[in-house]
Amino acid sequence: MRPSEAHLEKALEEFNDKVDRLERDGDIHGLLDAYINRGCVLSMMDSVVSAIDDFNEAAEIISELQRKGENVDPGYIVKTYVSRGELQSEGTMKDMLDDYRVAASVLKDLKEGSKYYDREGIVTMCVNCAGDLIEFDFTEDSEPFTKKGLELVVGRNDKFSRNAYVKLNNLSGQACMDDENNKAALKYFDEAVRVARELESKGDLEDQMDLVYAYVSRGDVEEFLKMDDRLLEDREAAIALLEDMKYKGALDDDELLSNLHGETAQLYMKAGRIKDAEKHLLKQVSYNLSGSTEYLNENGGQ
Repeated sequence: MRPSEAHLEKALEEFNDKVDRLERDGDIHGLLDAYINRGCVLSMMDSVVSAIDDFNEAAEIISELQRKGENVDPGYIVKTYVSRGELQSEGTMKDMLDDYRVAASVLKDLKEGSKYYDREGIVTMCVNCAGDLIEFDFTEDSEPFTKKGLELVVGRNDKFSRNAYVKLNNLSGQACMDDENNKAALKYFDEAVRVARELESKGDLEDQMDLVYAYVSRGDVEEFLKMDDRLLEDREAAIALLEDMKYKGALDDDELLSNLHGETAQLYMKAGRIKDAEKHLLKQVSYNLSGSTEYLNENGGQ
């Protein structure tokens, strides 16, 4: 058994004992904390059904306390509903949305020092929730999370904040693009590219795919706005980054790179720049052939 698994097993045993004791004692506040913590442990152990059961219990306690007129720390509410919502994203999307909406309703009161959260924890939660909502086409509901996240990183120059700022601008840009507000989207992607390039130049960009995403997404907007010269520049910039990642062994999948070569070839063909188009077409063919060979090798030539 790996140490991490052993640690989780030990934590689960301790929280099982704690829940049993607090249920006997009738300590509702302590029980709320214990259910949330045990739910998180169960979630990390991939015991999804049991974890959801614990978050259900926590949600019921929160409702009971609120009915009694008690002010419940927003950290309890956000942790319960975001944690359960994340687990339910694998099932009914409406369940995830409903839970995230409850969390969003108290975001204004969530601050550094709230139960379970420091500033970085709040920002990370906002990035993850906004990403889930946009991925599942609940774009409008992502705004409270991107707004809260940006409030906590704007004007800060530490590495975490600047990287989170890039992610949040990318998410905000994607939300605007989904709502067909392309001019607003362009501003967000401009800002994401600007800061990501600054971080990259210092060796502080934590995930190069954030810059790739900004270039590709900004290019999509530029294509819609018929900004052809800028579109080509952004496609070439994204390709250069991905090629560098591939060279360094940091690119897991060639599909995006291959597709970008193909799209860029078409753009050059449209502009009458045949030699440039051929260069990208040859690259696309080479990646497609490579992918086919790898597939055959992995499947025994079947």
